[in-house]
Amino acid sequence: MDSEVNVAQLEEEQDVEGLIRALKDHDYLTRKEAARALKKVGDETAVPALIEALRYKSWHLDYVILSSVRENSAEALGRIGDIRAIPALIDSMEDDPDEEVRLKSAWALGELGNEEAVDALITALEDKNWSVRRTSANALGRIGDHRAVPYLIKALEDNDWHVRKYAAVSLGKMQDKQAIPVLLEAMDDEDADVRWKAMLALGKLGESAVPPLIKTLKNKNWRVRAKAAEVLGKIGGEDALHALINLLVGRTTDKNRHVRGKAAEALGRIGDEQAFEALKNAQKDEYKYVRDKADVSIQKILKPRKEIRILNYDNGEVSLDYSEHWEMVETSDAKKVLRGLYANNSITLSLNRNTDVAEISSLEFAEMLKDVFRIQGSEVIDEMDFEKYGMEVYEIYGENNELTPTSILIVSFKKNNLLYYLWFVGDPVAFQDASEDIEIMVDSFYIYG
Repeated sequence: MDSEVNVAQLEEEQDVEGLIRALKDHDYLTRKEAARALKKVGDETAVPALIEALRYKSWHLDYVILSSVRENSAEALGRIGDIRAIPALIDSMEDDPDEEVRLKSAWALGELGNEEAVDALITALEDKNWSVRRTSANALGRIGDHRAVPYLIKALEDNDWHVRKYAAVSLGKMQDKQAIPVLLEAMDDEDADVRWKAMLALGKLGESAVPPLIKTLKNKNWRVRAKAAEVLGKIGGEDALHALINLLVGRTTDKNRHVRGKAAEALGRIGDEQAFEALKNAQKDEYKYVRDKADVSIQKILKPRKEIRILNYDNGEVSLDYSEHWEMVETSDAKKVLRGLYANNSITLSLNRNTDVAEISSLEFAEMLKDVFRIQGSEVIDEMDFEKYGMEVYEIYGENNELTPTSILIVSFKKNNLLYYLWFVGDPVAFQDASEDIEIMVDSFYIYG
């Protein structure tokens, strides 16, 4: 028997009580739509009803649509963020026969970020479904409890690359020295995305990763040596500097051109004049790849760092400062306005404008943006919110590796009924080089009125 409940209207009117009633409707399709609607408009009032809708009962197997009710209920609980849901989400992740429900429960526990879920998520790293294991690995990184480190290290040996990738991401967030040896091994993973994430994770570990990385420069595999050189360039410091110099001079010169090229590039990133002679030597290399990398790095070292002009964009409604490394492309509010140029890589900044958003909070807008991330196949790596100069500010940093590694930073600024957001997109290496410039733009952004 069909239901007469109009879920779309209840959602439009943000009628939480009506949606709670619809979640218990005799028509299972209505329940599904109500659970989906509560993901968008639900609040803490809906938590008990969503918990009940999440509970698996054996007779549910006869009605496939009820798995969608449970799945949407789990996601709604994660978005609402009430810790009362934790026990039910744990039970769901452990007992539900539907892999999508277990996945969404693991995701919700990561969103809640409570250490109470750690043991259950560790157990879920052994789930028979790779997507549940992947989501659990990512959730453990969001929670950040170091009890999970040995289990995430083990997950770096999972037979599915998605799981290995998210294990590396989470280990990078936790910055635990125990992970260094396996992350070094992961730089030789058969999957390029796993290798990339292992390299980023080691970079986040900082100086503690330098000694083992220097040892890795003697690895038989040139690809591993090249990646080790790249990470040393990201970390920097005296030990990293001299190890990289040794790859370009004398008897310790690496025999592989790709390693020498990466060493030359890394020395430019460190920017220390002590590397000058080694880079001059690399300018005479028999391979153009190495010579080009050395040329660029020498220019980086020679370029005066404090003689950067600061320019300003101001249209009477908003303003922001930017350095001369960036060029104005278009002055229209809703289109791309600046492009940053960094050694053959570019970053694009799009300035976007929304009006009449008084009813939308900065957090709600951020949730919409995160949905866009998911649709595009991007992963949210980090986020934060704060207030400044009467503006609500929300930052989301993410990555997309479906085709080529891409970094994405979205910063939204809301003041009264006006909302702007800066959308930075570009090569991860260029993002690192541009970090100071991006900081200038974000820190100086201001909405008048």
